[in-house]
Amino acid sequence: MQFIRLSLSFLFSCMFTFLPILGRVQIASVPSRRIDSLGIEMSALPALNEENLDSILDLVAATGVSYIRQEFNWTWIETSPDVYDWSAAIPLDRLVSTASAHGIQVVAVLTGGPAYLAAEGQPVDRPAFRDRWAKFVQAAVNHFGESVDIWEIGESPNSDHALSSFLYPLSPQEVTAPNPAFYTKLLNTAAKIIRQADPNDQIWLGSLTGLTAETCAMNPLTFILEIHGAKGWNDFDAIPYVPDQGIAAPEEPSSGSVNSACASSLTTLPNSMSDELTEVQELARQLGGKTVLVTGLGWNEQELDQLSQNRQVSPDQVEADLLVRATAMLTGENVIPIVFWHSDLSASLSSRNSIHNLQQALHHNIRPLGSDKTSDPALRVYRFRNGGKTTLLAWRIQDGDEAVPVALIAGDIPSFTVWAADSSDLSPASGSILQAGTKGKVGLNLSERPQILIGRSGDVAIIVRQILEDQVQLLEIEARSLAERLLNEAKKEAMILLEKEWEKAKDSALEWGEDQLNELFH
Repeated sequence: MQFIRLSLSFLFSCMFTFLPILGRVQIASVPSRRIDSLGIEMSALPALNEENLDSILDLVAATGVSYIRQEFNWTWIETSPDVYDWSAAIPLDRLVSTASAHGIQVVAVLTGGPAYLAAEGQPVDRPAFRDRWAKFVQAAVNHFGESVDIWEIGESPNSDHALSSFLYPLSPQEVTAPNPAFYTKLLNTAAKIIRQADPNDQIWLGSLTGLTAETCAMNPLTFILEIHGAKGWNDFDAIPYVPDQGIAAPEEPSSGSVNSACASSLTTLPNSMSDELTEVQELARQLGGKTVLVTGLGWNEQELDQLSQNRQVSPDQVEADLLVRATAMLTGENVIPIVFWHSDLSASLSSRNSIHNLQQALHHNIRPLGSDKTSDPALRVYRFRNGGKTTLLAWRIQDGDEAVPVALIAGDIPSFTVWAADSSDLSPASGSILQAGTKGKVGLNLSERPQILIGRSGDVAIIVRQILEDQVQLLEIEARSLAERLLNEAKKEAMILLEKEWEKAKDSALEWGEDQLNELFH
């Protein structure tokens, strides 16, 4: 009774403490309405080693991105019990420290399995695995906790190789069905360790893939529902999702798009990559609100070869165009705060220029204004605003590189500077000036190559109002973030207190049990 009374007393005190905050700020159910940054998948770049690490990270830093996503593979890190080599396959220590020096956050993807627990062709013993998993996560947090603030648990847990790297570390070819219940237990364990160390660290689900979405057992929507049912919903902060378009452009239905039939509350069929993400976002909203991110955005070499034949341009050019178009849709329509590109930027100048320009154009805290509704079904226009400056991303989805004259709404903006998305830079000297006409429109020629347009209102009063509106919204977002951090701190303190009281309760129960047994035997 004392345990219950103390627990309830503490919870009530927390409620009263944060009631004024909660009355003003909506927590969790509403995602941020600003774009954070772009990120890069390190797996798409040449394998890191001591010799090339500095040059590759210099290249990454030059793009201006704020995040990189890197696998921390347990199989190579702990080859024997309790011996952790953080530079066994990739120099992770140098990667993290060098990235931090460049102002880049590392998303640590905890994956792999302990090979010393497995025999060739035989799965790892699960109870032993869970015990070793807790020790591995604790070791990673102890080692990188000061430098890493984002942890991703597993890799593609809804795929047909979901647990292969975990349970069959010596036989990666083994096929394993998704197991959301077991995965949730791993998530529970990791979340407890990470949040005890720092309640403000972010925990992400392992990136869910849409490739297997035609099978409900592997469907990302089903997997999310199963995690929720297994009481894992409060153990993570964001849902990373990997769209798989196959040979389809982002404006078309994907080859493995999510199947809404697997979630009865969702009834629409996705007609584009943006629609696909909307399905995932809507389910996350219905279950209580989680931020949805995009990782692994890209097309493979064979897909790009096929797509390039339709336009008679290089695969590198097609890749850069598709990545820009997809990012514009996801950020402008879905307000996805972070998008990770899967592209070998060391080998593709077009993609490297594009991500640099897009990062510059859609810099931190820019506000998406949505897409233009036009009479031209092939035209796509997305608008963003920050500090009184309006940015447009525009292109056509057909006719290849044959430029077609179009007219875009300029509104109160007298002129725009325009660049190709893969221009060498966004300096005024490298752009072209477009003057708005008397009807408040600006004309230009557009093809499937996206264009970046930037302009400001000619009315100072309008600029001031826009700046104030954007700043007020930003303050609301920051207030929400502060409230969430405060709640996380309260959660940590609550867990510490509850664990102490639980230990007391267990001791009391044991004493009571001993007394009862003594009475029975005497």
